[in-house]
Amino acid sequence: MPAHAAANPAKRRGVGSLPLDVERLTDWIRAQVADAGRVAAVVGLSGGIDSATVAALAKRALGDEAYGVIMPCDSDPADAEDARHVAETLGMSYRSVDLGPVLQVLREQLALPPNLPRLAVANLKPRLRMITLYAEAAAKNALVLGTGNRSELEIGYFTKYGDGGVDLLPIGGYLKHEVRALARELGVPARIIDRQPSAGLWEGQTDESEMGMTYQELDTYLATGDGSPVIAGLVETMRKASQHKRSLPPIFPR
Repeated sequence: MPAHAAANPAKRRGVGSLPLDVERLTDWIRAQVADAGRVAAVVGLSGGIDSATVAALAKRALGDEAYGVIMPCDSDPADAEDARHVAETLGMSYRSVDLGPVLQVLREQLALPPNLPRLAVANLKPRLRMITLYAEAAAKNALVLGTGNRSELEIGYFTKYGDGGVDLLPIGGYLKHEVRALARELGVPARIIDRQPSAGLWEGQTDESEMGMTYQELDTYLATGDGSPVIAGLVETMRKASQHKRSLPPIFPR
């Protein structure tokens, strides 16, 4: 993960600079794709604000060479409906790949013990999506654009080699409330901006309930260092426990 994901909390500039950020982000995506010798970008569309914001940036940067992939995986049909709405609003080409049957076969072949933690099983979903996105990227000579934001990256709220397995992180330097501002600037549909954030890992799952704090509490602490002892302790514990997610695998120093 990039250095900003582990940076010390510091107050960022206000949303008044976001129009400039949109142009700089657009140019950055275009340059990164070209420097990698690719011609396109692929984005996984979940129906949430983060993927919608990255998709909007990719569309601005690459036009018809920005592609969306919707990957239902025993998930709420409303997620796929919202993802299609995003793609159609942006005028982005997309395809749907149903990973539900793949997940079922994988679970049968793995013969996982019934007492395995729910999260361990749920993490199969983003890892199957990562495989799908890289297959699509290979077919289109594209880079995979990740949808992680700074709030989630700093506490490790992503799946290692799942949604964390990407080529670029366009919004990785933006806190969740800043992503909302970017989304409004980019014309992301209001219903996507206003929906409850959820990774869709299981029925009824929400980001904030799983993290144990609100995005407002998390963003405030990351931006200013202000927060209750409970929030500070939770964030720092999660940062420390997830450091391995933001680093390349250690190599034995011969």
